[in-house]
Amino acid sequence: MSLSYVQVVEEEGEEPIEVPLEEDGTLLLSTLAAQFPGTCGLKYRNPSTGTIRGIRLIDGKLNPPYGTTGWGNSLYVCVFPKVTENKRKSCDQLENSSAKTKRMETKHKCSDLIVLGLPWKTTEQELRQYFESFGEVLMAQVKKDPKTGQSKGFGFIRFSSYESQARALSKRHLIDGRWCDVRIPNSKSELKDSSRSYTRPARRLSQTDDRRCHSNPNPVTKPIRL
Repeated sequence: MSLSYVQVVEEEGEEPIEVPLEEDGTLLLSTLAAQFPGTCGLKYRNPSTGTIRGIRLIDGKLNPPYGTTGWGNSLYVCVFPKVTENKRKSCDQLENSSAKTKRMETKHKCSDLIVLGLPWKTTEQELRQYFESFGEVLMAQVKKDPKTGQSKGFGFIRFSSYESQARALSKRHLIDGRWCDVRIPNSKSELKDSSRSYTRPARRLSQTDDRRCHSNPNPVTKPIRL
């Protein structure tokens, strides 16, 4: 038998959560409390009168308000003990602030960056030294052919701070006389040492490139496929 659900919110105006019902159509208070800790019941707005109605609680089970027709399409709001209501709201505000901070930290989390178009002669030490001008570098790696030991023409770097990463991503880079692109890998496969290598023909910086560099300090970087 497929489960039935009822839409519940902690407070009106919030995003609803679908809570599963029992086979007899009731909602266990324990099930509700698992999603909304501290709740002791449910209420809803009567569509006919616009007033608030409470849901009957019997032996730990919340009973559907519409009898045989079940819970209908109403949106149900959690009820909390009045004694702890103010305390709960205060705690919620602190938790929400903490959650927002964590989301911002996650959003601004550093990731491995792929460096495309590296000259064949560039070493890992030279790669690290170049990008240290943007901030502390935790990792610098040049991908090499396991058989020949020759550079594949790309590598990876990782900064210790998001600000350093953002600065590096906002620019195009001239490394050992060659323009290189830095970006966040499109997929996890780009983070692995796959058999595909970056084989764009090497091209030295010409006088024309030099003039373009000075006339357009922020050139548009076109995506390059591995």
